[in-house]
Order: sequence, then structure tokens, then C-alpha cells
Amino acid sequence: MTTEFDARADYIRQLSTLLTEMQSLASKLANQSHGRAYDKVRELNELLHLVRQELGAIETDESSGAPLGIERRKTPRSQFGELT
Repeated sequence: MTTEFDARADYIRQLSTLLTEMQSLASKLANQSHGRAYDKVRELNELLHLVRQELGAIETDESSGAPLGIERRKTPRSQFGELT
């Protein structure tokens, strides 16, 4: 029987594997990108790195056995602000 803890740990492992593959592909893309596209690819790689850091923090919290208390950030959903 899979516990909730095991299920969350499995999700974390799957996300980690996916992010590792995405970073590998983004690195290859960066090596082949030139001109205007390079800046966008570099930004993508930076974002993927930040995501990996956050996932590492979640994994650390999860492995400590403490309840997973992810604080929601109060940032705008869009860079365009409220759409009315």
C-alpha cells in the first residue's frame, strides 16, 4: 500500500528526472543558439535552475518528515497586471 508520503516522494523524483532532462536539452539548445534566441534560451536555463532549487527545498522539507507547508507567493499571475 502506497502512503501519501511515498506518493509525494515519487512525484518529487519524477519532477527531478523531468527537470534534469529539460536542463540537458536546454543546454544543448543554448550551445546551438545564436543572436536574439540566445538570450531567451539563457533565461530559460536560469528559470530551470531556480525550479531545481525550489524542488530541492521541497525534497528537503519532505524528507524531514515535517508537513509540507508550501507558502503561496503573492505575486501577480501575469506581467500584464489585472485584466478587466
